Amino acid sequence: MTNPEFSFSNRFQLLGDLNSENKIYQTKQNLEKSGNEIFDLTNSNPTKLGLEFPPSALSHIFSNLDCSQYEPQAEGLESTRKVITSEYESRGIQTNPSDLILTASTSEAYSYIFKLFTNPGDEVLTPNPGYPLFSFLIGLENLKEVHYPLKENPETGNWEYSAETIANCISTKTKLIILVSPANPTGSRTTANFWKEWEALGIKIPILLDEVFVGYEFAGELHQIPDSPSFPLLVCNGFSKMLALPGLKLGWILVKSPKNYQSEILKNLSFIADTYLSVNSPVQLATPELIPWKSMIQNRIRTRIMRNLAQCILFAEETPKIKKKSNTEAGWYFSFELDLEKKDEDLVLEILSKTGVFLHPGSWYGHSHNRCILIISLISDEETLRLGLSSLQSFLK
Repeated sequence: MTNPEFSFSNRFQLLGDLNSENKIYQTKQNLEKSGNEIFDLTNSNPTKLGLEFPPSALSHIFSNLDCSQYEPQAEGLESTRKVITSEYESRGIQTNPSDLILTASTSEAYSYIFKLFTNPGDEVLTPNPGYPLFSFLIGLENLKEVHYPLKENPETGNWEYSAETIANCISTKTKLIILVSPANPTGSRTTANFWKEWEALGIKIPILLDEVFVGYEFAGELHQIPDSPSFPLLVCNGFSKMLALPGLKLGWILVKSPKNYQSEILKNLSFIADTYLSVNSPVQLATPELIPWKSMIQNRIRTRIMRNLAQCILFAEETPKIKKKSNTEAGWYFSFELDLEKKDEDLVLEILSKTGVFLHPGSWYGHSHNRCILIISLISDEETLRLGLSSLQSFLK
């Protein structure tokens, strides 16, 4: 009897070369190990930037919970879902606790929805520019990611969703379309006009609408969820951005679909959730005490964003080599384009090596390699941002 060697899943082949070191991050680590000061303008973790949920309040909330009893419910505790439902109703969105499925994170919510609608080899449409995590979430399900382009408005510089453009990217293998509103890193939103145009096309392919950055909108048209969509719509959100609690791990799926789809979708999602039962009881029990902190948390983050945005705009206006800056209307990110004949990754590496300022290349988010676009986190520490922009401005003279 032969004893063949084991093999890894071919999922990892879809993710590219996982063994190759990212030269930019490697350089950053080497500089840090050598004692060099790094001005990290990419950090988007609120718990590391002075924007965390008040620790004393968090300790108080959890110290008063009775976590000794475990009541496994596939969809999540009804009391928790009622609180989240009330949050949607405060936004004018009518729903019921029975329309919600709790998950341990929005990433897990994605995996549930992939399992619900797709088979290996199917295609999932994602926005471009967009968030690089999608490639890994999709690849780990043995699916194929297909980008649809956002349209760049030449007058405002905004990146906008186009119903017609998305529709033109659909093939017979397309089983799911992902929309992010407000989007990372462009701030694009699914507006009322977008949904009107989408409905007019009559496309019934399910849509996953990621709204984790909702509440961080500053100008322009607001993010919208259609009241009565004619297609399966699954809205994902969670505590990560809403309450600056990325480590607490609570997300959810809100199902808003035609009646002839709704019950079957919820039944199958409940089966998936019941298979894993991944949402822990303490965070569910704490939800009624956590949600009321939302306004305070989001106001603090918005204040930081607006102050940093003002710094970034002034920096862009005073730096001649910047030929275009993002018209940031929503989200946590600012981007600017340099009038340089350099690849963005090469420039980021040069800036990091010579100034200690760490930025993200736009190509990591799907921007063209032919354009030198750089990305900054708008929730960066304010003093770090000020010093980093000052060093960057000197470099770009």
